[in-house]
Amino acid sequence: MNLNNIFELLILLYLSINKTNCSTSSDWTKLINATKLYQQKYFSTNLQYFDTIFKTTNISKECESSILDTIKAFINLEDWSFQMYNSWGKFPPSGFLSGTFADFGDYDQCLAIQPNQVIGKSQYCLIDISLPLPKPMPIHQNIFHRVDVLPHFVNKSGNNVFVKLSKDASFFYWVYIRLGICSTIKCSQKDVKTLAEKSKFTISEEYFDKSLFEQLMQV
Repeated sequence: MNLNNIFELLILLYLSINKTNCSTSSDWTKLINATKLYQQKYFSTNLQYFDTIFKTTNISKECESSILDTIKAFINLEDWSFQMYNSWGKFPPSGFLSGTFADFGDYDQCLAIQPNQVIGKSQYCLIDISLPLPKPMPIHQNIFHRVDVLPHFVNKSGNNVFVKLSKDASFFYWVYIRLGICSTIKCSQKDVKTLAEKSKFTISEEYFDKSLFEQLMQV
């Protein structure tokens, strides 16, 4: 779940709380406790996730330490860390299936973060994400040519979102999904690129139950 989704969820929770006869203090207590509970569950997993990536990638120790300490700051509800993650664009962008391929996040909010020992200062980066397609691109390929990209276990006659996406997959030989992110300055451009490329594969390999994933894809 994206950070933006988390905040939307918390807002909805807060609005539902306000419909009761609880005191304002009690409302805020519930909101804070719900946030803490999600932090502990979601970002503790993130620590494990990044630890897995760091073991298999060649990024600087300074970048590695800064990312882990930023996640810990988020778990501890430090405001600057919320500001950093809340500056990220959402992936996939809202309206993706209708042709929106970019979410730039919040450039100004990212760069307004006050420097601190954990991150040094913030930096705003753009990441171009490509869908997996056969390489090299076939000769005479155009956007109307279908490309067989789906795994064998996908029910290609169903209403699966990936079936819909694969029908227009050729388009992504020419177009990228562009995402704005807010990062620590302690990560170089090479570090950010390495982490972005590795993340695409590690999520599916380490954090999905493969048998469950295949069942979902057959729906």
